Amino acid sequence: MSTPIDSAVLKTVVRHNRRLGLVSSLKGVPYERCAELPWVIGHLKPRFGEPLDYLDIGSGESPLPTYVVRNSRWEVTCLDKFEWVQKQRRFLDRTGGPNDRFHVIQADLLTAHLAEQSFDIITSVSVIEHFEGNSDSAAMRASARLLKPGGKYILTTLMNESFFREFFLDRDVYGSKYHAAPVYYQRHYDIPALAQRIIKPSGLLEHERIYFGDYGFQCFEK
Repeated sequence: MSTPIDSAVLKTVVRHNRRLGLVSSLKGVPYERCAELPWVIGHLKPRFGEPLDYLDIGSGESPLPTYVVRNSRWEVTCLDKFEWVQKQRRFLDRTGGPNDRFHVIQADLLTAHLAEQSFDIITSVSVIEHFEGNSDSAAMRASARLLKPGGKYILTTLMNESFFREFFLDRDVYGSKYHAAPVYYQRHYDIPALAQRIIKPSGLLEHERIYFGDYGFQCFEK
């Protein structure tokens, strides 16, 4: 069964992204996010009218947190260990969102000491693959503890069947600086690794899984 991207939602994301500033407008919505964000928002949208607590992990420069706070009644928290998450405040100012329901935390998920069972919904959009070594499993355990009983955790990541690999680059990667030794960038999961490194450590019940991509191309790398 194939499911098309919700073009109506994608158009609203694109319009919102343009309001974040000139740089965001010129760059546009990254190619892979054109699939991820409408799918994620499709899961969030039915509950926008409820007063929920929401955490986005690894927010960076994503348009998702400000999109959510503008279109819902939620308390929105952005979490990222790199300084670029501070741009979320500027994004909020440019889009006219409510400051009293928007929170930005610059901290490592593993040391942030957020209160357990404090969020109704958590999203992690193409973030978990950037946790080096075994810290991806530790991040799943830590973040799952933040979810309220009955809450929903929505995660996207890179998948390749029968292909597990970690990538290092000879350059700066996000906030990590290159000093002679290659810098960890990301990993591609296969199905066994997803089960053992992501789902099992979280202790959560997997409700739904969907794969998206382009035939003939590897995980949006081209």
